[in-house]
Amino acid sequence: MKKSAKLSLALALMMGTTAGVQMLAPNNASAEISDKFRMELNGVTGYVWNPSQLGGDHQTSGEDGTRGYWNTYTRLQLNYYQDKSTMFQARLHSGYDSIVKNVANSNSSGAYFDQAFLQLKDQKAKMVYILGKKGAYLGQGLIHNSTGNLTGGQISFGNWYDPTCLQLIYGNKKDGSDFFAANFTHNVTKPWQVSLTYIDHDKKWTGNYKYDQNGKKMNTNYQELHLLSVGSKVKAKTFTVQGEYVKNFSDKVRNGVGHKVGSHTNTWSSTGSDARRAWYVEVFTGPTSDMTSGLPLQKPGTNVWSLKYQDVGANAVDSHNTTFFDDAKGFRLNYGHTFKKGLAADISVARMKDKGGSDYKDNHNGKWKNIVVAEVNYKFR
Repeated sequence: MKKSAKLSLALALMMGTTAGVQMLAPNNASAEISDKFRMELNGVTGYVWNPSQLGGDHQTSGEDGTRGYWNTYTRLQLNYYQDKSTMFQARLHSGYDSIVKNVANSNSSGAYFDQAFLQLKDQKAKMVYILGKKGAYLGQGLIHNSTGNLTGGQISFGNWYDPTCLQLIYGNKKDGSDFFAANFTHNVTKPWQVSLTYIDHDKKWTGNYKYDQNGKKMNTNYQELHLLSVGSKVKAKTFTVQGEYVKNFSDKVRNGVGHKVGSHTNTWSSTGSDARRAWYVEVFTGPTSDMTSGLPLQKPGTNVWSLKYQDVGANAVDSHNTTFFDDAKGFRLNYGHTFKKGLAADISVARMKDKGGSDYKDNHNGKWKNIVVAEVNYKFR
């Protein structure tokens, strides 16, 4: 494909037209559009069986709670490299399509840009500056792991993959709440990394009404998360062990207050220390335990086994991926395989005990719950 045609393709994709997509050959879902453009298509098509709604999963609420459902998303990422130190990245996200039999798709956002940021690198000073909308993987993934929808700025002393790196992040979340984080990682030795992370994030309450136990409207509209975590990752020859401990030092979390539904006032979650504490330990074989993003990039034939134990309180972490479950403790076993370059699949089974501190009155509180997730994951570049 000539350079002019490649550039036309890039412009068509940025404008959201289907003509640009149709120019791609059926077996070529990614392309180097020009010497400065890069394009990536990634996503997941998965099936979730979560009858007892482990982790507060309400995609299949009510009478549909015993059913499984499809959950899928697609993301188109474009990078433009002006030079070695200047890069712009934009990512178009489809939103999450969750579909149950006789229940409509819950995706109301449609396609949107969850990333759009400018990155500048000062090679001599080993500094990285980022401005715009992006996300962050902090600590060892439990305290915060969100890849988009944080608009603001970031200053990094070193790159995130360097032996030592300090990241300072400030911005606003999608709901308008302020977010600040300081994340420090250091390789004590080549195979041993430690992390120290602090987050200050007062999350906005998103309900329509907010009342105290006496039915009086509340003045505040936030839930405080003042989090500190310590984590570690150690790589051996055939396996890796990683883990993290998180503590929320604020007790200003939802408790005894809620929103009215008719004459009923829902009860929010516990302020106790156990509800404001979280930790996990994971052992995995192979090069990565990230089945949806990391595994498709491995060599064909790569196999990964992962066993994780978690104890996560209802108000202990800020944002995490779907491999963790709020207000639950127990085990999760995951197996993944890379079939070909850019294409992988995994299946996971988790059995965990509901800790009973969540913000929904659940007749399964204190009981054991099971969830099974099967996914096909792709990342074409």
